[in-house]
Amino acid sequence: MKWSMQQLYRYINEPLEFEGKVDYTEYVKNCGDIIRMDEVEYSGKCSVIGTDRFLFELSIKTTMYLEDCWTLEEVPFEVDLEVDEIFCKDIDDEDARYIEKNTVDLYDIIWENVLLEKPIRITKQ
Repeated sequence: MKWSMQQLYRYINEPLEFEGKVDYTEYVKNCGDIIRMDEVEYSGKCSVIGTDRFLFELSIKTTMYLEDCWTLEEVPFEVDLEVDEIFCKDIDDEDARYIEKNTVDLYDIIWENVLLEKPIRITKQ
């Protein structure tokens, strides 16, 4: 889930494919409205799309358990999303994420996208 630019350039002619699972238990502890969350399954591929530019196409799946807004009971909420992220070394590129220290790390990117899917309120109805 973490690659150096040198490793990514090895896949200039064919995309790098990857998959795995990651646990965000420590992050969930800091979110008062998420009771718990299953491991996040991710898969995807990375393509070199220019000089120091990389396109990551991600598939992310998990289930987070939230409190019902009326009864406070646990409600499962499925997350299944497709995300495209561009990384580059140009700090002025507003359409891409800046690559610091010549390393691309998807750990926080995946968490951020899962968290954006969380509804403000949920009910079992």
